Amino acid sequence: MISFTSDPCDGGYFRIASLNPNMGEWSVSVKILNCWSVSRGTGRELNMILGDEHFTQIQAVVRDELIDNYLSRLIIDEWVSIKNFDVSRVNSILRPVPHRFKIVFRSDTLVQSINMCSSRTYFNLTEFVSILSGIVNPNICVDVVGKIVNMRELVFVPCVEHSQGGYFELYFDLRDTECIHLECRLTGDLAVEFYDLWKHRSRNTVICIIKFVKLELSQEHRWRCTNVTGSTRIMLNPDLSITDEMLCWNPENDQVPIISRKENAME
Repeated sequence: MISFTSDPCDGGYFRIASLNPNMGEWSVSVKILNCWSVSRGTGRELNMILGDEHFTQIQAVVRDELIDNYLSRLIIDEWVSIKNFDVSRVNSILRPVPHRFKIVFRSDTLVQSINMCSSRTYFNLTEFVSILSGIVNPNICVDVVGKIVNMRELVFVPCVEHSQGGYFELYFDLRDTECIHLECRLTGDLAVEFYDLWKHRSRNTVICIIKFVKLELSQEHRWRCTNVTGSTRIMLNPDLSITDEMLCWNPENDQVPIISRKENAME
């Protein structure tokens, strides 16, 4: 049964959780959480992550021939209403959010800016112990937060298959409040931008939130997180309560053992 919201803030829009391909006349009130362009053959595709007042998120896609019609109205962190769109299944193995379906813009899709009705932060924060134990679905991107420790040097990795002859790569750890370390691997332009921000940081302690990262197994068979080109977002010491909480927490010993997947494996 489709749930139709009646909350005053929603103004009669459908909840993202109710969206499915079985109906064609949808309308939603959403915050644009992320927006990036992806090459598709000779063209491109605009991808977004949208979130509604009920904390549910969904992917949205604008095809190449329609991008110019909507680009100026699709601004990250802004609230918009979207009407007249299709809903289709996400066919890729890796999904940026858990929702099985995505919004697909049509030529008659209407987008209008609306007053922000919530200051809610949209995080799908996942516990490190769950990631390292292997119980988190690696086909769905997650958000992680922790103190940056064990920063390595930015390196260039030669690769003949890469269009620029190689790519930049950066490794570091995030440590949570349980003293568990999670290895992070960044590649490409994001690795360069992140390393530059790190070098010019204003304080020694840096709390980092990484949104929309995928999980992968390292050569040592240990779960770690890595960026997805275009979609991953990084926040350093954001002005949020979780940042203040972690900054106030200072363990006496920074050097704690990394918990491997094998050590935490569920029998």
